[in-house]
Amino acid sequence: MSSREVTEGLAAAVVAAGPPPRPVPAEPWSVRALVPYDGDPELVSRWMNEPHVALFWEQDWSPRRWAETIAEQLAGDCTRPYLVSREGTPLAYVEVYRTPRDVVGRHYPADPYDLGLHLAIGDRAQTGRGLGREMVRALVTALHRADPRCRRVLADPDERHTIARRMFTGAGFGLLGVRDLGHKRAALYAYDLTLSSTRGGSRA
Repeated sequence: MSSREVTEGLAAAVVAAGPPPRPVPAEPWSVRALVPYDGDPELVSRWMNEPHVALFWEQDWSPRRWAETIAEQLAGDCTRPYLVSREGTPLAYVEVYRTPRDVVGRHYPADPYDLGLHLAIGDRAQTGRGLGREMVRALVTALHRADPRCRRVLADPDERHTIARRMFTGAGFGLLGVRDLGHKRAALYAYDLTLSSTRGGSRA
């Protein structure tokens, strides 16, 4: 079980919400569920050992440990791991999670169906080009389509991670504040999907 995951004292509505949905974004984006075999742990481990990722994720683990982590995520109801590709080329490792089942849900008024995003672009050469912002927008739209009951999508980048913070701001997320999550000081951002109907459709 992830050290972030909350398993005790869950409200009945949170349990009923079930695991996060799989986003199916529009082209040129695609999403594939990761599995703990067939090379997925090796790819995630390689990306997580890249200096620009390891600095903030601090999960520069071996493929074996990543295989165990992916299997653990798939066995629970909190988090689902995905590979996000653009035009068929793998770009990012993404975790979609139910925020009330995660420590982040203790730091804002979480709704049972709220979702969160953790993401890492593995190839540094693909950063700083606006692809992250484009990807986040596509994922928000896809998550809302996959579960219309979701009211907010959350992100909690490290407070020091200025590139990630600019990415989420550029994708339409608003800053809720800086929170101490225990394992890090995070800048908590939210994309409010309830505003979509008053702004001529989804902002993503």
